[in-house]
Amino acid sequence: MTTKSTFLVSTIMISGFLVVGQIYAVIPMLDAIRTEFDVTTARASLVATVFGLSFAAGVVVFGPIADMVDRARLLVGGLAALALASLAVAATDDFSSLVASRALQGFVSASFPATALALVADRIAREQQPPAFSMLGFAFLSSAPLSQLIVAELSLPISAVMTGAALLYLLCAVATYVAARLLPTPERSAAPAGGDADPAADATFPSLAAVILAPSAVLFGFVAFHAAAQLMSGRDPAIDPDQLRLLGFVPLLLCFAAPAISKRHGPAFTASAGIFLIAVAMIVAISGQMPLASVTVSAGVALAVPGLIATVSFWSGDAVRARAMATYTFLLFVGASVAPLFVAAVVEFDMRLAFLLPAALAATASSLLFVAHEIRRRRLAAADAPI
Repeated sequence: MTTKSTFLVSTIMISGFLVVGQIYAVIPMLDAIRTEFDVTTARASLVATVFGLSFAAGVVVFGPIADMVDRARLLVGGLAALALASLAVAATDDFSSLVASRALQGFVSASFPATALALVADRIAREQQPPAFSMLGFAFLSSAPLSQLIVAELSLPISAVMTGAALLYLLCAVATYVAARLLPTPERSAAPAGGDADPAADATFPSLAAVILAPSAVLFGFVAFHAAAQLMSGRDPAIDPDQLRLLGFVPLLLCFAAPAISKRHGPAFTASAGIFLIAVAMIVAISGQMPLASVTVSAGVALAVPGLIATVSFWSGDAVRARAMATYTFLLFVGASVAPLFVAAVVEFDMRLAFLLPAALAATASSLLFVAHEIRRRRLAAADAPI
């Protein structure tokens, strides 16, 4: 990538880490919140839950908006608004206001993911996009463990954490504005729905549907595995959830191997292979090899996420790209949100079910995506177009 492209992607990568990290950052503070506001543990958890629900709802709202307005302006404005929302969280002095301000913060945060991914597809040359999407995918995924680790080490009250976050969001807004100004907006295709001059763009809806539905299997499997491990640790002292999380962090670096695989076989193949690894990890977990399963499921997610991002970008036209990205993001986080509830529901019957259903879902999603990839590859082969 060029220096200007690297600056833009790096800025969005750091911003993405800070934005998505808000989903997880309050988890280490829940005990302190419970004590400070004198509420039960269940009520304190609302501070995390309401953010996630508002975030998912906001993604659906901001996706279409990002297809109608200048994406760089929406991204900068969203970061500035997030800074203000974070200050509102910091200023709360009662629990109801805290929950309400976190809901606002989650909704505003949702302006970032789909808009950022679509902006990268707008401003970065297609051949440079897979590495860019891998950088963003790593930022989004690594924010889960690292944001919790950072907040836990700081041991600061939520007001101080949110004030610091607000300042960082303002810096990110300024940096994003500068980076977007440095890269010119490319000329739009005469047929906007065609995206990157894709000769099959008018016939890709079944393929696009397959790749957009696939994300529901990704974080569903990942979160279900760790939720099940957490419950199993209470029955089996040999299972250490923290150790499993640490083992699973290093394979996330496979995000940076995704571009090489995508260049050779296409991003949909990369995503399909990653989702298949998630299915394999679930079977390994059933066999009792939890450390190996943790490494495998993280490796699968690390390949699936950048592969899916690139595939959605390449297979959707510019006129609907942000909406496609928004749908992808929404389903990704719906899978993550449903997984703990699913595990809690089936664990009383048979713990193996907590791994079997995610395995079946991942295997099905991987197969459908691979078939869609092959159909599209053959359609485009005659036109000598990129996969």
